[in-house]
Amino acid sequence: MKDSHTNVSSKVPANSPGDLLSLEDIYRAAGVMNPRFGYSIIRVIEMLNSDHIRELSNDGKRASIMMALDAAGVSADEVLQDAKLRQQALDSYETAQQKQFEDYWARKSQENSQIQAEMDRVTAQYRDRINQNLKDIALEKETLHTWQTMTHQEAHRISEAVGLCLKRPATDTPNESLPMLRDPVASVKVV
Repeated sequence: MKDSHTNVSSKVPANSPGDLLSLEDIYRAAGVMNPRFGYSIIRVIEMLNSDHIRELSNDGKRASIMMALDAAGVSADEVLQDAKLRQQALDSYETAQQKQFEDYWARKSQENSQIQAEMDRVTAQYRDRINQNLKDIALEKETLHTWQTMTHQEAHRISEAVGLCLKRPATDTPNESLPMLRDPVASVKVV
C-alpha cells in the first residue's frame, strides 16, 4: 500500500501551497505514533489487501483480522483508536490545506482582476491614441482635399487666362486649351 503514502507532488506553480505532505508525514506531524507490535489500522488495511484474505467474505475477513490481532495481543479498540487518530489527523490537515488553497486561489483571482484592469486601462489608452490618429488622418485628408480643390481651381483659372492670351480663333473655348496647359506650360511665355 505504498502508493497511498507517497507525496502528492505534481507540477505546481511557484509560491503555491501545492507541496502537500505524504500521509506518513501528516501522521507524524499530528503525533500519531505506531502502536505496539505495529498493529495500526494501516497494518489491518495491508492484511485485507493480501492474497490470503482479499477473496474471503466480510465475515471471513473479520475473523482473520480478529485472529491476527488476538495472536499479537492487540485489542480491536487499540486499532480503532489508531484509526480515529489518523482520520482526525487527515481531516485536520485537509481542512488547513483547503483553507491555504482557497486563500491562494483568492489571491490569484485578485491578481487576475488587477491584471485585467491594467489591460483594460492600457487598451483604452491605445484605443484613444488610435482614435486620435484617425482624427488626425481625417483632418489631413480634408486639408489635402481642400488644397487640391484650390489648386485645381487655380489651374483652371490659369488655363482660362492662357487660352485668352493665345492667338486662336474665337470659337475655341477656354476648356479646350486646358490639355495644352498641362504639358506645354513651359513653352508658353507671358510677356
